[in-house]
Amino acid sequence: MRKILLSIASLLIFAGSINATNIGYSKDDIDKLNTFRLGSSHKQGQAIRFSHAKLQALKGKTIDFAEFVVGSKNTTDNKINVFLATTLTGTPITEGTLEVKRSLTKVKWTLDKPYTITGEEECLYIGYTAEIGTTYNLLISDKSYDIEGCNFAYNNGTWVDTYGMDRGSALIFVNAENADDYTDVIVGRSKFDGYYKAGEECKLTPCFVNTGTTTINSFDAIIDVDGKTTTKHFADLNIEPKEGYSFDLTDLDTSKEGKRDINVTIANVNGANKEGDTSDNSLTASLFFYPKNMERSLLLESFTSQTCSQCFRGHLNIADAIKTSKQDIIEVAHHSGYDPDIFTMQEDINYLFFYPGSGGTFAPAAMVNRHTYANISSSPIVQATSTNNVLSTIYNAATTKPYVSFNLETKLNESTRELKVKVQILAHTDAPSKQSIFNLYLVQDGIIASQTNAGDNYTHNHTFRGTVTGNAWGLLVNDVKAGQMVTWEKTITIPNSIHSSYYTDETKNNIKAVLEDMSVVAYMGSFDQNDNTKHTIYNCCKARLGESYKQGGFNVTTAINEPEAEQTLNIFVNNGKVCVEGDYSRLSVYNLAGAQVENAALAKGVYIVKVVAGGKQTTKKILVR
Repeated sequence: MRKILLSIASLLIFAGSINATNIGYSKDDIDKLNTFRLGSSHKQGQAIRFSHAKLQALKGKTIDFAEFVVGSKNTTDNKINVFLATTLTGTPITEGTLEVKRSLTKVKWTLDKPYTITGEEECLYIGYTAEIGTTYNLLISDKSYDIEGCNFAYNNGTWVDTYGMDRGSALIFVNAENADDYTDVIVGRSKFDGYYKAGEECKLTPCFVNTGTTTINSFDAIIDVDGKTTTKHFADLNIEPKEGYSFDLTDLDTSKEGKRDINVTIANVNGANKEGDTSDNSLTASLFFYPKNMERSLLLESFTSQTCSQCFRGHLNIADAIKTSKQDIIEVAHHSGYDPDIFTMQEDINYLFFYPGSGGTFAPAAMVNRHTYANISSSPIVQATSTNNVLSTIYNAATTKPYVSFNLETKLNESTRELKVKVQILAHTDAPSKQSIFNLYLVQDGIIASQTNAGDNYTHNHTFRGTVTGNAWGLLVNDVKAGQMVTWEKTITIPNSIHSSYYTDETKNNIKAVLEDMSVVAYMGSFDQNDNTKHTIYNCCKARLGESYKQGGFNVTTAINEPEAEQTLNIFVNNGKVCVEGDYSRLSVYNLAGAQVENAALAKGVYIVKVVAGGKQTTKKILVR
């Protein structure tokens, strides 16, 4: 077990002197990096909530002033509107206006009439709102543990609980006069939904914070797993107010596969009946244990170009990161993000969708499982000029769950170059997204061609050569449930050579498709055509042409049915014109003002595209560069 100072995970409620108590959920850790905004509206705001039980502990005490920290002073007239209320949508008990002279500094609001806590209130909110330009971040948090039902922010017309956003607590503090000492803890948000296998050690780390005004010397942890309860007693502690505390649970029974429900409750803090509010002392989660022989691979997609001066070094960085990580990784190289070259396919350009929303692209770059690691990038793609960038992204992606297992079969007739592909995808547990998508790539190794800073005889590996499905985005499967089996098969003919969709020099644009150097890569993940951060891949596998691969953990006897895969439209721009792969009945293009425009020689900008296929309309924003 270990004690964690609030410099690591700060969380505060009710801390101060005997004569005054600072009520809030945050320590005075003010960091500009923790500023943010929610939604697209000019109105922004934050509030904290005190529960009925908390208010009973302060019955009869008075609130005479509050302090707020905001991330920017650039509000309308440099003002914020402050309030004390029993609801976030009704009339406040009292309100006021404060001038913000400096950001990231406490602004004090002295109530015209101190408020006496009756203890009968269902809850109390204290917070602020302001109008501010969309380029400024008004909101600020401490990035500590999230607390459910305690911190709120204004988001496009409504107040939302920020629990689960990994923001921690708002920097809002209330002064309560003459509050007595008392004992209290709050259980912080703990991530128990990791990737666990049956029979392997599972370490869970619950955490709580001393949110009272007295030192905590002892407590009990009551752990309930599938109805079996055990109690662990912790004594001889010295957890001061403002300190967080975490402890490891490692002796859980992991012998069984499947879902396990767990509840952890912190009880008997400083002895029985010493804590007045135990409503926030529990954490409930569901764990899933995959088969002991479960195989999970990560899909690393790189972005590169023959003419990119740093891409050769980027290839080495990626190789170093893969070797260091010791994860099972399948690589695919997309020749896009920089100048197109003799390898660039139409789909490679489509995948520029994953770059950050600023519209610019770069190489060398990489994404792992299409998973966004917010500490490095706002999108799944990170720069591969740093080995650590790629390595950190690999480690972060490895914390996600695989959800599915693959059985990939390929049969090759070398004389006719006919390839038969069959893929079966078994869901172990419900997919996290209502829309899941699977696809199969063709990749080729051992292609000798030029590479800037590496010579004319550089060996290009993992090179993307198109999709077996014929669709850049693959095939859609809705609402994948535990035990379901997705089965799909197709026969294609591998051409003698594969031409770039973008390189016009036909004397060079003729890459021989060497069958023994080619493989099929299959993957499945979540899908959202409008949000590039919602495409996290669950699992993937790879088989050379003519070979098959069944992942450990794939057990066909557990399958219950086979949902039908739907064709997904691939909408893209080519030479200023919107194009669609797949069958459709109508295509319309509109500018952002809502006027329909001719689908030809489109000027640079953003357009709204509506496509009707199979009686259903698909609407998508698309960028013409």
